[in-house]
Amino acid sequence: MSDEKEESTRPVCMHRRDVLKAGAVVSGSAVIYPHLSSAQSSAGGVNVAYPKLKIAPIKGLVEGEGVSFNYPLNEQPNVLLKLGRPAQGGIGPDFDIVAFSVLCPHMGGSLRGRYQHDTAAMGPCPFHFSTFDLARGGVPVHASATQNLPQVKLETDGKDIFAVGINGLVYGYRDNLTDGTLPEGAEVIGEVQESRGTLRG
Repeated sequence: MSDEKEESTRPVCMHRRDVLKAGAVVSGSAVIYPHLSSAQSSAGGVNVAYPKLKIAPIKGLVEGEGVSFNYPLNEQPNVLLKLGRPAQGGIGPDFDIVAFSVLCPHMGGSLRGRYQHDTAAMGPCPFHFSTFDLARGGVPVHASATQNLPQVKLETDGKDIFAVGINGLVYGYRDNLTDGTLPEGAEVIGEVQESRGTLRG
């Protein structure tokens, strides 16, 4: 066997430096193009649009007082809050308006009524005491949870607040847009209903 043929049949090896460079390129593309992954369905990698739902007027919000709403499905409870401090994903003039699921991602305990305004924290969960920092994207800061509290993506038209998506998987669902009904008033954008056979409008 010639040296040329022997060389071509050897497995390709990458040096550590090449592996690190490739990882940096992939990570960098996720930061530069986050929309490429955010539109993906959590269950099949299919591009699916979330419904758009009007939640409340900005003017009526009171700092520290929650506004309950269901999204993206009627069966998925959330809370809208004005934290009084800038927050990751926050909207409004002070970037302090956020919304989160009230189902703990650890085992689904209800976090309704467990917002602590002085620390901008949600919890402790009644099941295992998990607590989440709402100013930092719902990151768990105490106890058993290892995943962020799912955060509802918000938009404003200057006077009203709209839910337009959600980051994270709501507890108890294999997909945030499956096995439920859309809330009344939800505006279907794109392929929501056609992409999900068990979604009922």
